[in-house]
Amino acid sequence: MAEGDLKSIIAGLTIIFILWIAGYAIFSSLQNRIKAVAVSARQTTPWQRILLVTAVIFDGYLIARVWLPALDQWVYAQPSPAPYLAIAVMIGGGALMVLTHLHMGASWRIGVPQDGGDIAKLIITGPHRFSRNPIYLGILTMLAGATIAALSPLTIGGLIVTFIGLQSIIAEEEAYLERQFGDEYTAYKTRVRRWL
Repeated sequence: MAEGDLKSIIAGLTIIFILWIAGYAIFSSLQNRIKAVAVSARQTTPWQRILLVTAVIFDGYLIARVWLPALDQWVYAQPSPAPYLAIAVMIGGGALMVLTHLHMGASWRIGVPQDGGDIAKLIITGPHRFSRNPIYLGILTMLAGATIAALSPLTIGGLIVTFIGLQSIIAEEEAYLERQFGDEYTAYKTRVRRWL
């Protein structure tokens, strides 16, 4: 596969997944009459802010490199060692994220609910039978695919920062779920691993 074609495919997938997350947040908020983006600017944690900046840089790079080939030189990107694998991994991660969003329905939020935005039902079926955090697993998988497509210190660093940041956010979410669901969540946490 030509490197230019791979860049275009990865940029296209990145745009599709960004639009999906934004669109689903809007749809979920309107359809379910909930605040899907549960954190406000005042309530974000340092890790949430770091992950947002990392996402903007990572995704911006993946999209912009199609039109600005010099970006690859600036970040010491190497040609992909496995372009088809990169695409497959990215699509697989995106599919897991999308399926999990759809399965969670009104229980899906970005961030821990604040000010009465509690989640009424603990989701333990579907993808949650295998992972307590299938959306985050899907996001990491997508980033791993993008890293294979554009192997560089920037993408490797972004993947590592995202993993560390998600661990922190997951700990906050787990504390909320333990308060909200008590023994039901504790039993679920014992049965199902954090990632896989």
